[in-house]
Amino acid sequence: MTDCRNAKGRLRCFNHPTVFIRRLAIIAMVVLVQIAAGSARAKRPRLPEIRLSATNQVPVCVTPKRLMAFMHSRNHSRRLRRLFRNIAYYYKEHGEKLAVRWDYAFFQTMIETNFLTYKTGRGRWGDVDPKAFNFAGIGTTGGGVPGDKFPDISTGVKAQMQHLIAYSGELQKNPTAPRTRLKQEEIVRLSRKLRRPVRFDDLAGRWAVDRKYAHSIEWVARSFRKKYCTGKMLQIARAEARKRKLASRRRQAARARRRRLAADRLARKALTSSRQRAHISRSALGAASVPPRPRLTWKVTPPRPVPVKRCSVLSASFGGPKTLLIKARNNGTITYTALSVLAGFEKSMTNSYLKSHASGGGRTIGEYASKREALARAFALCPE
Repeated sequence: MTDCRNAKGRLRCFNHPTVFIRRLAIIAMVVLVQIAAGSARAKRPRLPEIRLSATNQVPVCVTPKRLMAFMHSRNHSRRLRRLFRNIAYYYKEHGEKLAVRWDYAFFQTMIETNFLTYKTGRGRWGDVDPKAFNFAGIGTTGGGVPGDKFPDISTGVKAQMQHLIAYSGELQKNPTAPRTRLKQEEIVRLSRKLRRPVRFDDLAGRWAVDRKYAHSIEWVARSFRKKYCTGKMLQIARAEARKRKLASRRRQAARARRRRLAADRLARKALTSSRQRAHISRSALGAASVPPRPRLTWKVTPPRPVPVKRCSVLSASFGGPKTLLIKARNNGTITYTALSVLAGFEKSMTNSYLKSHASGGGRTIGEYASKREALARAFALCPE
């Protein structure tokens, strides 16, 4: 047999039985480690996507009031509870504006700050000062680094939402947190490699080095759901959601009704104003003024029949900067009306005017920056 030992007496031949068994054992250990790691990843809970969508909405049982009650059940510090009063309402406000699952962002904060106590499990203060309003450890890298600071609760919550948006794979223009501005391109690049919507469980090992980060967030979420999203509490939440939806519809209907009434009032006012100022419109453009009636003499000649006008020009105003030229038919006569309207109310004000002053119907034939331009066009169409 070939000598497989080197000068130091160590085996160096691959085909030697002892060497072969050793290398086979190493390969087996590597495979087992990979299987264990894959198993750990497979057992990671599947959390919701970071961004809101039609199929990813906050449940009706989650409300700011309930989130505050949930936080207070774990945080008994009166000073900190006063400092962070109404914080959950900011999560809903910024979450809905930025399309982020604000309930899970709040649950993440409970993990990052230990229910806003900012203390470790042993009761010691962490690296972040509560008055820094940093609710997600943004910029904290360990070793006493305090992370980013924000002026108030609202700004701190918004900064967390924007940092989550970066992890969802979206670049933002001038985000609030310095850490987000510094790292968002790298964060977005890594997130886009997933080639799917990023979920809160994808933050494990990235936002925090803790591989069980997703388990911790889900533990908080599950604790909340167990207390507020089952049985009678769920029924109460659904009833409150129906009431809020009905109240919202009523408010929208009331606003629409007020807009219609305001448009009608302006239309009536515009009619009165247009009748008083109709003769001024022609003189302003150099048209001949109405001649005075002739004095009666002893010899009275029969009056000539007044020719029926085929068209006329009117001016009306709702007080807005934009002028519409409206062509309408009234008792066989075509009228061209220069109607000033408010921006955003063009259609409703035009309809109100036509309803009041155009028995034969009408339509808008042009938009102008000034009433003078509209009247000039009207007199060109109606030289009479």
